Amino acid sequence: MKRYYRIPNLSKIENLRDAINYAKRKYASKIAYRQIETPIYESAITFRGFADNINALGTALMKLPEPFGADPKPKDGRPADTDDAEQAAPTLSGAHIALIGGTSIEWLTAFFATVNGVGCAVPIDRLLDPDTMVGQLDFADVDAIFCEGSFLAKLQPLLSRLPKVRAVVVMRGTGTAVDLLKRLAAEDHDRDYYAYTRLIAHGRSLMRAHDTVFTNAPIDADAMSLLVFTSGTTGANKGVMLCHRNIVTVMKGARQLTTFRRTNLSVLPINHTYELVCNIICSIWEGTTVAINDDLRHVARNLEHFGPEMSSMVPMMLDLLVRKITIESKRNGLWDHLQYGIRVSNALRLIGIDRRRKFFKPVLKALGGNLSMVVSGGAPLAHETESFLDAIGIDVKNGYGITECAPLVASCGDYFRKAGSVGHVIPNIEVRIANPDEHGNGEIQVKGDNVMLGYYKMPEDTAAVFTDDGWLRTGDLGHVDRDGYIFLTGRLKNLIILANGKNVSPEDIEDHIMHDLDYVRECVVYSDEAGTGIYAVCFLDDDACEKLGLHDEKSRHDHLMNDIRTFNKSIPSYKRIADVSIADHEFEKTTTQKIRRFKVIESMRRKRRGRNDS
Repeated sequence: MKRYYRIPNLSKIENLRDAINYAKRKYASKIAYRQIETPIYESAITFRGFADNINALGTALMKLPEPFGADPKPKDGRPADTDDAEQAAPTLSGAHIALIGGTSIEWLTAFFATVNGVGCAVPIDRLLDPDTMVGQLDFADVDAIFCEGSFLAKLQPLLSRLPKVRAVVVMRGTGTAVDLLKRLAAEDHDRDYYAYTRLIAHGRSLMRAHDTVFTNAPIDADAMSLLVFTSGTTGANKGVMLCHRNIVTVMKGARQLTTFRRTNLSVLPINHTYELVCNIICSIWEGTTVAINDDLRHVARNLEHFGPEMSSMVPMMLDLLVRKITIESKRNGLWDHLQYGIRVSNALRLIGIDRRRKFFKPVLKALGGNLSMVVSGGAPLAHETESFLDAIGIDVKNGYGITECAPLVASCGDYFRKAGSVGHVIPNIEVRIANPDEHGNGEIQVKGDNVMLGYYKMPEDTAAVFTDDGWLRTGDLGHVDRDGYIFLTGRLKNLIILANGKNVSPEDIEDHIMHDLDYVRECVVYSDEAGTGIYAVCFLDDDACEKLGLHDEKSRHDHLMNDIRTFNKSIPSYKRIADVSIADHEFEKTTTQKIRRFKVIESMRRKRRGRNDS
C-alpha cells in the first residue's frame, strides 16, 4: 500500500461555502468555467467572479426584488398593498429550489447559491417526460424553479399542476424565451417570475449596501441541502437526501487519491451526482478550469476546441471513442501501423521509457491534443477499452459509487490501482462484504460520512436500505481484497436465483458475450419468471453483421444462436442460455447511458409469455 496525498488546509473545508471561498482566495484570477454561447463566441468566468456571483444571487434570493415587470402586480384580484414598501422583502430562505437545464455557469451559480445558505437544491433531469417531471417536482415540495430559457416553453403547461411553486427564475433566456417570460409574468397571478440577470444585479446592489444576510447565513453541515433523484435503472426513482458533510467527504477523499489536471471537459448530465460532485465540485479544490460541453453530439468537436487534459465519462462514451479511433485508422489503412506502435510502446514502457504522447500524437490530436486522463464511472468498463486508451497515452481511472454515497465509494488514484478493480476505498469511510460466498463475493456495504441522510419522505425504504448496525446496503455484489481494492461482480437486484437454488450473475454472462462476440453491441441476460431457464436479448451492430454476410434477421439469429451454443460449452450447465432474441433497436437508457434493465426484462418476459400462450 502506498501513501495517501497529504493536503494542507484540507481539514479547514467543512462545507461548500468554505470550498468556494478557498478557491476564490487561491485561484482568484484563474478561469473557473468556459462555455460556448454561439458558434463563434464563448464566455468565461474567473473563480473570483464566480464566487461573487454566487454571493450576489444568494443575497437576492434571501431578499427578492419586485418580480419581472416594472410595477407590483395584484394577487388574487386584490389591489397592491400601499404598505408593501414598508414590509419585509419576500424571501426564498429555506426553500426547495429545482434546477432544470444543461450544465452552464448560470446553473452552477444557482446551485451553489441555493446550498450555501438559501435552502435545498433539487436538480431535475430536463429530458424527463412531463408526468415524471411533475411527479418529482411535486414530491420534492419544490417552492421555486430555476429554468433554462430554452426549456421555459415546455415548463409552461406543467405549472398549473404545480401549485406549490411560487417563483420561476429564467436563466440564459433570449428571444422567444424573453417574450414568453414577459407574457407569463403578466398573465400568471399564482407565482412570481424573475430573470436571472436581474437577480444578480439586485444582489450586487444589496451587497454594496453591506447586506450580509446570505454571506453570514449559518450552514448546518448535517442538514439536507441537496435532494437528488436516482436514475431508476432497476426500478422507480427515489429522492436521496444529501448534506454538505456527505459531499465534502467525497471531495476530500477523491482529492487524496487523485490529482486533477489543469483543464477538464464536462460532458455528463449535471443533475446526476457523478458529474456534479465527482467532476464539477472536486475540480474546485484543485483550481481546475472546467470547459462545458454544450451537447453530447458535439463531444468530439469540443475536445478539439477546448483541448482539455481530463474528463469524466461513462464506459459507453469511452467505448464509442475507441470505436471511432479504430474505424478511422482502418479507413486510412493505418490500423496495422497503430497496432505495431502499441507493441513497441508497451515494450519500451517495460524498461521505464514512456513515448506514448509522441508515438500517438496524431491520434491524440483528434482528441484535442492534451487529453491525458479520463475518469470512468457509472458502469463497469471493458478491460479492452481501458487497455487501448492506456496504450495510446490516456490514463483511465475507474471509480465506483452510488447516489446514496454522494456518490463515491472507491476510486483508482495516481498511486492506487489494481487490474480488474474499480478502485481503492476512499479515505475515512468503511466497506464490508456481507454474507460472502465461497469466492468471497457478497453485498458491498458502506459506513461513513459520505452515506446519505435517507430517502426523502420514504421512511420504510430508508429503514430497509440500512442494516440494524447502521451500514448502507449498496445492492452491489463484489469483494474487497486485503489492500482495500474493490472488485465488482454484479448487482444484488439483478442476481438471478434459479428454481434449483443456484445463483447466476447476469453481468458475468453479459461481459463474456460482449467480449467474445464483437458484433453484439448490447446484451441483457435474464431468467423466466419461474426461474427455470436463462435467456438473453441482444442488440447487434449492423456494420459488423454485414461484414459477416448476415443480411437478414434469420441469418443473424442463426449465427448468434450458434455462437451462444459454443459459449454454453465453456460455462456450467445451470448458467447456459436456453434461447436468445434480437432487439430491433437500442435498449432504453438513463441520461447517464445505463440500460434500464427492468424495462427490458419486463418487455421480454411479456413477449415470451405471449409466445407460450399462443
